Amino acid sequence: MRKLLLNTVAAVSLVAFSFISPALADSVTTIDTNIYLTSPEGEQLFRDAEILTDYLKLASYLESEHILTFCGPASIAGVMNSLDIERPTPPQLYPWPLFTQTSIFTDANQEVKTYAMVEHEGLELPQLAQFFINLGAKAEYKHADDFDAGWLRETITKTLADPDKRFVANYSRKPIGQVGGGHISPVAAYDADTDRVLVLDVARYKYPPVWLTIDQLYAAMLDKDTSSNTARGAVIVSQ
Repeated sequence: MRKLLLNTVAAVSLVAFSFISPALADSVTTIDTNIYLTSPEGEQLFRDAEILTDYLKLASYLESEHILTFCGPASIAGVMNSLDIERPTPPQLYPWPLFTQTSIFTDANQEVKTYAMVEHEGLELPQLAQFFINLGAKAEYKHADDFDAGWLRETITKTLADPDKRFVANYSRKPIGQVGGGHISPVAAYDADTDRVLVLDVARYKYPPVWLTIDQLYAAMLDKDTSSNTARGAVIVSQ
């Protein structure tokens, strides 16, 4: 199993190639010193990581957000496809079942937030959790100002060790030196020696998967969502 994981990382690294244009680079207010999976150091962290249970399933189904505000739908579709939950059959893919960034907008989820509104402003943390629930999963959310870094570490490691659970992070790019604001992506691995988690960025055209320390991720989660004026946080999803 571990040998398969190590072989897979090379293929995923190629797909996750990132390019930031000079115009975007000029807008960065902090220096990006992050460790990306596509770097030699990032690959070594992957080889050394103690918890990789979720990586293959998530990496197999994760795709880039269709538009800039669809980090939530992209994360939802990828996570749902990685779990043993009955999938819908979109007309465009018939007869093959799959959760897509469009098919997750069921009637129930349209009542939570319409496609047009998500297209305009994305999903807030409680809405993200409710989308999962309406699609047949179990989901609990928690704002970052209601927990500390210790809770985050314990919850991530427990969640990643359970093949029937997934951890989805709602965080801000700014505290970690990336271009952009609020973002949503699943976490797929943990390295205890460096206390780092692997965030599978769904804006794959922008950044490869990134290794963040627990403290970095926690600080990024504490940033307030301007839409709700509440701290960002986490959603724990299970089947």
